[in-house]
Amino acid sequence: MVSHKNVLKFLYLFTFILLSSQSFSETITFKGLVLSDFWIKKVIANNNITAGYIKIENKNEKNERLISLVSDFSKRIEIHDMYIKNNVMIMKHLEQGVLIKSKSQLDFKPGSLHIMFIDLTKSLKKTKLHKVKFNFENAGSIVVNMPIMDKRKKSNEKKKHHHH
Repeated sequence: MVSHKNVLKFLYLFTFILLSSQSFSETITFKGLVLSDFWIKKVIANNNITAGYIKIENKNEKNERLISLVSDFSKRIEIHDMYIKNNVMIMKHLEQGVLIKSKSQLDFKPGSLHIMFIDLTKSLKKTKLHKVKFNFENAGSIVVNMPIMDKRKKSNEKKKHHHH
């Protein structure tokens, strides 16, 4: 006979595993949007600023706009774009948010479109997931649990060059 206590333990464990798997998921589907590859860059030394990255795919028939972000670990969050103009790297704050066209994907990545976490109020630990609320014009809001990582650049890795 199964005891009431064992059933509760099983349910607790099952619920914990279910909730944990959602939190550590690399992909979230939300009202026609697919959020994936999200992460926050490890804070360097005593800086009180860092960057975040994500892929957002809009599978909807109409355009979407990421209008703002909120967290409990930074006073401000801005969406920035970086580009080269006349051999100078320009970083521009996108005050109106960023458009994600219908049936397209937007990649926030190092050296390009990115999220700036400004005036950090807490230290960001690599062992924790950090909640960031993404506010969309049409889809509304969703909280994403973002991990801290050293880097996630694969394409920019330096290749060894050998002379013969």
